[in-house]
Amino acid sequence: MSEEQLPKTRTVLIAIDGSEYSKYAFDWYCKSMHQPTDHVIMIHSVEFHNVIQTTQWYYTPYSFDKDTVNQLLENEAATIKNKLEHFADMMRQHNINGTVKSIHANKPGEGIVSAARENNADVIITGSRGTGKLRRTFLGSVSDYVLHHSDVPVIVCRHPDHHHHHGDHNHGQINDK
Repeated sequence: MSEEQLPKTRTVLIAIDGSEYSKYAFDWYCKSMHQPTDHVIMIHSVEFHNVIQTTQWYYTPYSFDKDTVNQLLENEAATIKNKLEHFADMMRQHNINGTVKSIHANKPGEGIVSAARENNADVIITGSRGTGKLRRTFLGSVSDYVLHHSDVPVIVCRHPDHHHHHGDHNHGQINDK
């Protein structure tokens, strides 16, 4: 078989966080666009801000207990490891070729875009939490960031049961009045 006849390997980056939204994005990929020649990279962009911002590690005002901080960080690392193992199991169950990685970035969107560049991804797939307009305006969203900063096509999978309607009360359906 000549090189021209060999199917091209496509690198698909799927952003994951362990939520139902990222599971939905993975399921969508499996059902809608998976090719046997794809190499899938599932990326968990880790944010330690929940651990760092917690008040549990403060021993007294303006000081902290170093052992407690270390324990919180170890707990967070174990949680991340469990998430990665869960997604690796999902890939095995679907016979999908690929890897599961965690990366550390200041912001998850930046980490995902950077990982796509480093891994020469052909496409990025991400879930969407369906945050409202006000929250997106002030806090931004990971999927919005990725969509606007990626060098490759981005597919944002909106979970059908968890999205805001953005003023469309018919949800795109025909009203039979």
